[in-house]
Amino acid sequence: MSFEELNMKDYEITTSYPVITTEKDSGIVPDLIEAYAGNSGEFTASTQYIYQSFIVKPNAIYKGLYAILERISIKEMHHLEILSQLLLAQGINPKFCRYIDQNLSLCNPWSTNQIKYNTNVKEFLNDNILLEEKAIAEYMQIIEKSTSNNIKEVIARIIEDEKAHLKIFHKLLEILQNSEKEKKRENEKEKEKEKIN
Repeated sequence: MSFEELNMKDYEITTSYPVITTEKDSGIVPDLIEAYAGNSGEFTASTQYIYQSFIVKPNAIYKGLYAILERISIKEMHHLEILSQLLLAQGINPKFCRYIDQNLSLCNPWSTNQIKYNTNVKEFLNDNILLEEKAIAEYMQIIEKSTSNNIKEVIARIIEDEKAHLKIFHKLLEILQNSEKEKKRENEKEKEKEKIN
């Protein structure tokens, strides 16, 4: 199987997202901010995946991978939008930063240093797997802590997407590893032919 043969529709979740209400849960705000613009938050994920798509785009063998990374990045941007609306419902300005004071008035701006600028496809797929696993764990904590049923429902729906992304990244890694094994076998066959001749 090649990257082009991977059907994203087999992995995408099609159920709609719950409508966001104005239900308050101030205790969960720091966690929502972290999911929004933290080290493994949606802004980091969407930016990292689009960066990776730029890296692979010039190489024809990665045409399918480029399209998948771009599509996942767009989905992460949708999650970013959803989190911005949850923050606004809590009365928080959804700046791309991490607030560092109790009054939520001082913040450290989000930085491109949070992106892993790895250009090796195998390594960056592993980076993405770790990023998705961390995001899922952080979202599960939000569900455990939250007193708002609406927030729990919205976050649970986002988790479904993140689990799908995790499956996609595992499948992409499997495709890459199988391709590497096939190339190795072909090289070994070529060496054997050279020895015979």
